[in-house]
Amino acid sequence: MIEAALLLCLTGIVLAVFVPTFLSRVRTNKVNEAAELLQEMSDRAAAYYATSWDTGKRHCLPPSAGPTPATPTVELAEVDFFADGQSGHASWEALGFQPGRPVRFSYSYTPSHDGCELIGGDELVSVTFRAEGDLDGDLVPSTFERRATLDAEGLKPADALHVHQRTE
Repeated sequence: MIEAALLLCLTGIVLAVFVPTFLSRVRTNKVNEAAELLQEMSDRAAAYYATSWDTGKRHCLPPSAGPTPATPTVELAEVDFFADGQSGHASWEALGFQPGRPVRFSYSYTPSHDGCELIGGDELVSVTFRAEGDLDGDLVPSTFERRATLDAEGLKPADALHVHQRTE
């Protein structure tokens, strides 16, 4: 009887130590998806801006895209960003943004101006990359944003990742 009580006690201690750590890692892993894919989206927009040519014009950005998928999911879901039914599929294709894994968040790309020859205008051109998701199904969204601005040298991403309700 003492051995069974000791075993039960040790099992409880091990669970008390490792379960919170495991749950924390799962939550962090969900949040990392948004940060990683927003960085990828920003890098692809910068590359597109630096190399795009449209009828002899340079420094182009495609129009807004997203949210894709239209509704985020709690569970991972395969999403084809290039599919005709997706919001802004042509822009996703132009940027080459197609996550190679299932996603939980809805992704959006929003330039303040689109088209070509965007350098030298009077207005500052900025781009917002956004991920929104409901990680635990309580209808309270987590929002992650990365922003960038245009200058003569290209698309300059901001260093900060703006987060609202990180883990709800």
